[in-house]
Amino acid sequence: MTQRIADVGGGMAMVVTDLHGAWDVYRRLRDQFLTLAAKGTVDHLILCGDLIHSEGNEESDSSLDAILDVMSLQAELGSERVVMLLGNHELPHIYGLTLAKGAIEYTPRFESMLTRLDQRYKTPFRRKDVVQFLSTLPFFARTKAGVLFTHAGAHSDVASVKHVERLNSINHADLIKMADGELKKFDIASLQRGYSHFTGISYEEQAKRYLAVSGADDPRYNDLLRVLFLSGQNTDFDLMWNTLFSQNELEGGEAAYLKTVKNFLQYFSEQGSVEQRVLVSGHIGVKDGYAEVGKQQLRMASYTHAFPKRAARYLLMDCEAPIKQASDLMPSLRFVFEGDQAVSMPPMKSA
Repeated sequence: MTQRIADVGGGMAMVVTDLHGAWDVYRRLRDQFLTLAAKGTVDHLILCGDLIHSEGNEESDSSLDAILDVMSLQAELGSERVVMLLGNHELPHIYGLTLAKGAIEYTPRFESMLTRLDQRYKTPFRRKDVVQFLSTLPFFARTKAGVLFTHAGAHSDVASVKHVERLNSINHADLIKMADGELKKFDIASLQRGYSHFTGISYEEQAKRYLAVSGADDPRYNDLLRVLFLSGQNTDFDLMWNTLFSQNELEGGEAAYLKTVKNFLQYFSEQGSVEQRVLVSGHIGVKDGYAEVGKQQLRMASYTHAFPKRAARYLLMDCEAPIKQASDLMPSLRFVFEGDQAVSMPPMKSA
C-alpha cells in the first residue's frame, strides 16, 4: 500500500519547491543535484510539489517535460533518493478535476499535453504512466533531523494523530472508485445537463476543453462529474484537499496559524518515531525567497513564488543533524541563481 509520508534516510538533501513548468530553472537545479550527487556530497533531491502549471505562454510551459524527467530520475536513482511531493497543482489531474485562479485556467493545457503524449510514436511514457506516477506521490517527507516537508503547510483540519494516519493511508483509486460508483446511480444525461446549466457552457465543450477528450466515446468523458461525489462532510478527500490547498497563515491570521503549526507537528511526531519540530513548505509567495513563519515553519520559494525572482532559494540540509527551530535552517539556504552562495542576510519575518 502506498503511504503518503515518506521517511527520508540519512545524508544531505537538496530541497526545491514550486517551479511551475519553468524548464531552465528545473534543469539548473536538477543538474546541480546530479553534480553534487556524483561528488557524494548530496544524497536526496526533494521536490515539494507544484512542478507543473506555468502561468506564462504555452511555448514556455515545460510542465510535462519536467514531470517526465523526474519519472526518469526516479527510475534511475530510486524514489528514496528522488522524492517528489504532491502539490495542489498536481492533484486535479489524478481525479479529472479543473483548477483555475481568476481568469487563469491551469488544467486544460496540461491535459492537452497528456493527450499529445499518447499520440507520440516513440516515448517510454504515456498518459496513464504520468497519472499513475502522480497517484503514487507522498504528501509529506519526514526526516531524522526533525524537519517535516510538505507543499502548502499546516491545516487545522489535521486535528489529531488519527487525521495524520488517515492522510498517510489515502488511496486515490479507492476514492475515485467510490465517487464513480455513486455517479453510476444517477442518470448521466441529467447530470450533464445540470452541469451545463450551472456553468453556462455545454458539458461536451467543457469535457473537450478541460479533459482534452475527443468526444463522448472517450472513457474519461464523464470525469468532470466525479467532483459532485468526492466531497462530503469529514471525507478523506476533503481532508487531503484542505491540507494541500490551504492558504495557511493568510486565512485565519498568523496567531491562530502558529498554534496550528505546533499541533500539526505534534501529531506527526506522535504518528512516527522521531519528533518533528520544524515544517518546511512552499505554495505561498514570499519576499526575498523565504520567510520564517513563527519559530516552527520555514516557507521558501525556488522560483515562481519568489519576489524578486533573483532571490529564489533552495535548501541544502543534513537530514540527521537535529533542527530545533526554523532559524536553524537559515545557513542551509542557497540562492538558485548564484551557485552555492549561502544566505547572509537576517531572517525575514512573514507579514
